[in-house]
Amino acid sequence: MKALITGVSGFVGTHLSELLLQNNYEVFGLSRSQPQNKDIIFTSCDINNADLVKATLERIKPDEIYHLSGAAFIPHSYEKPLEAYHTIVNGTLSLYEGIRQLGLDSKVLFVGSAEVYGEGIERPFDETDLLHPSNPYAGAKSCADMISEQYFRTYGMNIIRTRPFNHTGPGQSSDFVCSSFAMQIAKLEKQGEQAIGVGNIEVKRDFLDVRDVVKAYCVLMKKGTLGEAYNICSSKAIPISEILEYLFSASNLEDWNVQVDLLKVRENDAKIRVGNNSKLIHDTNWAPNYNLKETMKDLLHYWRERLRSL
Repeated sequence: MKALITGVSGFVGTHLSELLLQNNYEVFGLSRSQPQNKDIIFTSCDINNADLVKATLERIKPDEIYHLSGAAFIPHSYEKPLEAYHTIVNGTLSLYEGIRQLGLDSKVLFVGSAEVYGEGIERPFDETDLLHPSNPYAGAKSCADMISEQYFRTYGMNIIRTRPFNHTGPGQSSDFVCSSFAMQIAKLEKQGEQAIGVGNIEVKRDFLDVRDVVKAYCVLMKKGTLGEAYNICSSKAIPISEILEYLFSASNLEDWNVQVDLLKVRENDAKIRVGNNSKLIHDTNWAPNYNLKETMKDLLHYWRERLRSL
């Protein structure tokens, strides 16, 4: 079985490629940067390079395509909205047009985002809820989500859409909240300092371990219904402050000082965002393996190891 991952060198692409390799897939990857795993058959390619994308598809003829490409750090999209739309929207079109023009029968998993739902509501978001994007990244993902449904309906392409909520784990960039906390705490352990900078830690989010998320992607590829959208989430929201407590409890620190860093406070940040995962569970029997306390221990260990090697 041949699988192609766009954005293979990223945080999620790294975990997904490892899982697929463990399951005896021949894994091909597209990305602008080289992945660390040498078992991946890699092509250096910007997803907007339609000719190279098409040529790669023609050469590989993948059975499965996991479309992850697109920068995921939301604050950057405020600064460069055109770049966010270009990469996410036009990149998705480049991939789908390559598949369509070649007449490939590849099954595609489009990885969107729960950001498309916008502000939190009093209940968990369902896949039938309207999209109300409140930042450029979410707007671009909403467009690509709709394009994915349109290509399924118009051309009969084998596309399944996903809307993952927050996910974290070893290897995540310190741009993201959990990894930022873990990196700072690992530095406090190493350097003997006590202050940690945070944003708004009272907002509540629905978190999963990235290893459970990529498992969901794989089971959806096998059991998901073509043309449908699926939330990837835990169906539970916890305050960011609780994540911080998990990390401190896993550390060897006895005292610390939490300080609000205004640069880390986001505009239009929803107070709560939680999803309903019942459709995912009903269609695939997926269940998470990791609890967040384990995830935070693993994430802190990752940063301890990284700092030790510096």
